[in-house]
Amino acid sequence: TPLTVIRGNVELLRAGVAPTGTDDGEPGPLDEIDAEVGRLTDLVDQLLLLARADSDALELDIAPTDLAAEAADAVESLAPVAAAAEVELALDVRSAPIVGDPTRLRQLVAILVDNALKHVPAGGHVSVSAGPAEAGWTQLVVADDGPGIRPEDLPHVFDRFWRAADAPTGGSGLGLAIARWIAEAHEGTISAGNSPAGGARFEVRLPVS
Repeated sequence: TPLTVIRGNVELLRAGVAPTGTDDGEPGPLDEIDAEVGRLTDLVDQLLLLARADSDALELDIAPTDLAAEAADAVESLAPVAAAAEVELALDVRSAPIVGDPTRLRQLVAILVDNALKHVPAGGHVSVSAGPAEAGWTQLVVADDGPGIRPEDLPHVFDRFWRAADAPTGGSGLGLAIARWIAEAHEGTISAGNSPAGGARFEVRLPVS
């Protein structure tokens, strides 16, 4: 789809039948090309990450960190996205020291939060909590009050390139697969389900060391 959009806009520009920009604030062909190049860049980055992970060429940069702090940083970076979508983004964290890759842990949280934001309508809520679990474990939970995950979709949410029939446009079907890899690379687990009150709920459990 990105390549089709790019090619179509390039043909319009070459034919001289479309302006490079518009006066009414709507994106012109160059704006659409730029947006699709961004999507392709993200897709290639995701594919390269998974390919390197599959070949054991991707190593974690392990260091003492705090899961709560990494969650807070990820949520802060996505606050403008939540505001633009008119979704309330709530954060509840307690210090959770852990040995892991800070960059990948932030990426894990960001993937789950971004996924939730895409599935919640305007006026909805996304909550992020992180902190100690039982002895030796930490826990991250990202929940929303959107439509939730259909039972027939639950077995597939972490599959590569899989997208639900009602998934919003623009995704690659790789984000949650990367989230699973990050959790498992830290010798942890990740699961998906629905909250009793409705809405999707993702839970990550990571060992302290």
